[in-house]
Amino acid sequence: MRVASSVAAHRPTRTSVRASSSGRATSSTSSTSGCRPRSVGPTRRASHRHRTAPPRAAKDDLLADLVSALATQARDKIQKDFNELVVEPFADPDPGPLPDLVPPSQLADPDSKFVAVDVRGTRVVVHYKEHVVRDEPGDGDADGKGSTDDGVDALVCLHGANGSEFSFRRLLPRVAAAAPGTRCIAFDRPPYGLSTRPDPPGRWSGDGSGDASSSSGVDFAYTAAGQAELTLALMDALGVRTAALLGHSAGAPVALDAALIAPERVRSYIAVAPAVFLGEPPGEKDEDGNAKKGGGGGGIKLPLDRQLRFAWFRFLVSQDGPGLNVVRGSVRRQMAAIEEGRAYADLPPDTKAAYTRPTRTENWDVGLLQLFRGGSFGGDGERLRGEMPKLAANGVKVAIVVGEKDRTTPPPLSEALRDACVDAGVGDVRYELMPMASHLPMEEEAGGVRERFEAIVVDVVSAL
Repeated sequence: MRVASSVAAHRPTRTSVRASSSGRATSSTSSTSGCRPRSVGPTRRASHRHRTAPPRAAKDDLLADLVSALATQARDKIQKDFNELVVEPFADPDPGPLPDLVPPSQLADPDSKFVAVDVRGTRVVVHYKEHVVRDEPGDGDADGKGSTDDGVDALVCLHGANGSEFSFRRLLPRVAAAAPGTRCIAFDRPPYGLSTRPDPPGRWSGDGSGDASSSSGVDFAYTAAGQAELTLALMDALGVRTAALLGHSAGAPVALDAALIAPERVRSYIAVAPAVFLGEPPGEKDEDGNAKKGGGGGGIKLPLDRQLRFAWFRFLVSQDGPGLNVVRGSVRRQMAAIEEGRAYADLPPDTKAAYTRPTRTENWDVGLLQLFRGGSFGGDGERLRGEMPKLAANGVKVAIVVGEKDRTTPPPLSEALRDACVDAGVGDVRYELMPMASHLPMEEEAGGVRERFEAIVVDVVSAL
C-alpha cells in the first residue's frame, strides 16, 4: 500500500522571545543596584519607570463601548436572519416565474456541446465541453467517441456548487496536451450551468403526481444517487468506458458515489477541496474513553443555533412558495456580493460574469430548490465508509488535493477522506496539501496555485 503526502512549500520557522523573571522582555540591565547614591531632599518618582494605570472611569467607558458594539452586532445579525428567513420567504406566498430567462442553448459558447441522457425516465439535456489530442490523425471514431486501447478513456470533471464546466476551462486543454488520446470532459450538473433543469413531479400542483422513485417535489435527477447515475449515463452517451473522475467541492461526493456504483469503470478518483462529510470513524472514543456520539454517521456537527437555523431552512425549502423565495433571495445576495467585490474579489470581471451567467437560464430557481430538497447534507458517512472497500477491490487510485487556507472545506475533511480510503484498503492514496491555496485552486494565480494544481492532475492522469 502506498500513501503519498506532499506539501508544496516550506512552513516558516517559529521564533520565541525569552522573558525576564519580571515577566517583561527587556534589553536593559536591572536598575535595583544597592550602589545607587542616596539623594538629598525629597525623592521624586521617575515617571518613565512605572506605568500609570488608566482611571476607573476610562475602564468603565471601554467596557461600555465593547458591550455596546457586541450588542449592535448581535442585533444586526438577528435582524438580518429575521429578514432572510422569516420576512422574505413569506413576502410572496405564490411567486410567479422570473422574467427574461432564456433557454440554456441561447447562452452556449461556440465550443459547447449538448447530449440527452435518461435518468430513470427523466430526460436531461447535458451541456459539456471536451478537449482531446489524438495520437495520430484518424484515431478514434468520427464522432469523437473512440477510446484508448489501454490506460483510461477520459478525464471527467464535476464542478462544485454554483459552478459549471467553466471551472475547468484551463485544466482540460492542459491535460489533453499532456495525455494524448485521453478525452478531457467537463459537464454541467443540474441545476447548474447550461444543462436543462427537470421540473419537479406535479410542478407545484400538489396533486401527488410523479413516479415512486421521486420524493415529494423532487425529481430523482437532483438527489445524490440521481447525480451519480447521471454521471454514468453521460459516460455511456459519450462512449466512455473507463474514466478518471475528478470532483471539486460538492462535485467530489457525486464523483465518489459514481465510483462506488460502478468501480470497474473508474481508474482514479480525484477529490479537489472535497465536500465529503464522513463524520467520526466507527469506534472512535473521546478523551474519557467513551464512544463518541454519532461515530460513523457522517453528520455535520453544528452549534445549537446553527442546528436550529438549518432545521428552519429545511422546512422552508420543503414549501413551494417560501422555498422559491429563499432560493431566489440567497442567489440574489450572492450575485450582489460578487458584483460589488465582497466575494471572489480577486477574480477578473469576465470570469465573474461567466460564473453568474447560468442565473439567466430558464428554471434555474426551480432546479436549485429541488437540489436543496433532495440533498443528503452530509449524512452519508456510514454508508460511504461501508462501500469504500469496493474501490480497493477494483484497484481504484485515489488522489486528494486541498488548500491549507480553505475555509469552505477545510483540510480536516480531506484528511478524514484520506484515512477512510486507507482504512478501506485502497492501495494507492495520494494526498496533496497546498499551503497557498484556498477553495478554488483552478482560479487562484497567486503563489503559483493554479499551476501547481494543474500539474498534480496532469501527473495523476498521465500515470494511468
